[in-house]
Amino acid sequence: MKKPNTRKLLLLVSAAFLFAHLPAYAQQQEEPAKTFTDIKVYDHTSTKNQASTGTCWCFSAISFLESELIRMGKGQHELSEMFVVHHVYLEKARTYMRMHGNNNFGPGGLGHDVFTAIMEHGIVTDEDYSGTWAYETRHNHGELHRALRAYMDAVLRSRPGPSRKWESGLRGILDAYLRPLPEEITVERREITPGQFADDVLGLEMDDYVEITSFSHMPFYEKVCLLVADNWVRDDETWNLPVDDVMKIIEHALMNGYTVVYGGDVSEKGFDQKKGYATWNEDSTATQEERQEMWDRWTTTDDHGMHIVGIARDEEGKTFYRVKNSWGADNGPYGGHIYMSENFIRAKFDLITIHMDAIPDDIRARMKIN
Repeated sequence: MKKPNTRKLLLLVSAAFLFAHLPAYAQQQEEPAKTFTDIKVYDHTSTKNQASTGTCWCFSAISFLESELIRMGKGQHELSEMFVVHHVYLEKARTYMRMHGNNNFGPGGLGHDVFTAIMEHGIVTDEDYSGTWAYETRHNHGELHRALRAYMDAVLRSRPGPSRKWESGLRGILDAYLRPLPEEITVERREITPGQFADDVLGLEMDDYVEITSFSHMPFYEKVCLLVADNWVRDDETWNLPVDDVMKIIEHALMNGYTVVYGGDVSEKGFDQKKGYATWNEDSTATQEERQEMWDRWTTTDDHGMHIVGIARDEEGKTFYRVKNSWGADNGPYGGHIYMSENFIRAKFDLITIHMDAIPDDIRARMKIN
């Protein structure tokens, strides 16, 4: 009789033991699923996909304005993000040239870029200008940005200085990748300009919207310049308020018919689009000091812009905000939306955008907004 292989027998027993206990082990490691009950969710347009672009600033602000139009009784409109991106790239290039290349020239931006572009150039619908060609199924700006950057850096090397032709060359690149901008669009069987569409049809008042941040290295209740690379225009019209007041504004807005643009960090491990929620140290409340420390140590960064469209409670009764992302409707269990905890937003936002009428009266009085 052959002598049994003791070592092989031990391995088989060990494997059997491991497989027998694997389901319990896996169940122990798996995080319990969270459930959310919406308290208020405001009308919003379909979830878009910014795809391979750095244009979340535009997608979030445009989504916000689309909800504003619904709130104002102007109907549902799917506005063109790429119409804005085309115009903003041109303005970024002018600034980059005037600064001799010593300024950010990239795909990023902030919400005020959208408002400025609409004030100066108007807006069109996505049907009028998609920013893609017929053979394209998604946005992809990788090659576009590399081409723009190479072109601009080549122009910067011109001596004694750039020619009068450089801007025409830049427009040519943008037109080749995003398509030429429409000069007129058809609305109710008449031809109008993008400016007329914005002013006469939509009636958007860009001056009604304010941006708010919260950092203690700047004076509170004053307008400041948020020093992030995406603030390429160096806009200094952002209100700096204590974080407690900002959270009161967000809560007040969402309980009274308004939505909010969120700009901030999404690189935290607690942010999980696939699971559909984001949390941050839920056993404590983020303080002003913690926010400042994380900002100064780069553990909070200016990553992403999204659109807060509602307020909810989880299974424990904690406040979460329903946030519309721009990573596609098939991303996560909530149609591309994600539930972000009150504490996550409190800790990780660096900028919100809101209609001034959504600000509580006592805070608005301290801001001296008429």
